[in-house]
Amino acid sequence: MLVSTPAIVLSALKYGDSDLIVRLYTRNLGTQSFMIKGVRKSRKGALRISFFQPLTQLDIVTQFKGKGTLEYIKEARVSPVYTSIDSDVVKSSIVLFFSELLTQLLVEQQPDEDLYDYLQAAFQLLDQENNVANFSIKVLLDLTGFLGFQPDAGSMEEPYFNLLHGTFDNDGMLSHHASDVESSLLKSFLGTNFDKVNDIKMSREQRSSLLNLVVDYFQIHLHTFKKPTSLAILKQLFDS
Repeated sequence: MLVSTPAIVLSALKYGDSDLIVRLYTRNLGTQSFMIKGVRKSRKGALRISFFQPLTQLDIVTQFKGKGTLEYIKEARVSPVYTSIDSDVVKSSIVLFFSELLTQLLVEQQPDEDLYDYLQAAFQLLDQENNVANFSIKVLLDLTGFLGFQPDAGSMEEPYFNLLHGTFDNDGMLSHHASDVESSLLKSFLGTNFDKVNDIKMSREQRSSLLNLVVDYFQIHLHTFKKPTSLAILKQLFDS
């Protein structure tokens, strides 16, 4: 079956002397693995190694077999071409973080057009925006909605966020609770659109603490989830 679909590169693994095995999250087929033959040695082929950098957005054509084995890409083109991610150290670090995170989250992901369209738009926005300090927290919290453990905005009149239950309550002295400051900052992200997320002001330390808290929230609700190793690098690069 010949399938044309947009795709986002999750990861690429060297195989042998010249091949790559790439993991793509596609709009029409969900998460799939592809063998790219000879791409690491050939400079003249239709498929180039630069196509398979983390979170690159592609339009691909594949002769899809759907047998659970490695698939092959017949055609691919980068669309759109990022203009700033490769040259901006903060954006590049954000890309590595989400590449690592999404590789964990989308292991056997079935097609989900809403999730794909969200990620496609988010990473295009990352490329276009100048101020991206709050981007990672915003996207992580949005992803909880797709994954089924979104914080309960209906309980936001209470002061403390309960990571275990995903609700706000008044039991701040108990375990699995965020501080009042962390909880207040978390509330400011819930329901806030991308065009307003840069209005949320916090110190470097507060941003780092809130990012840690949201990653901890993922670990509590997704038992196989491991904290991305790139998180430490990302936190070092936050704007104050």
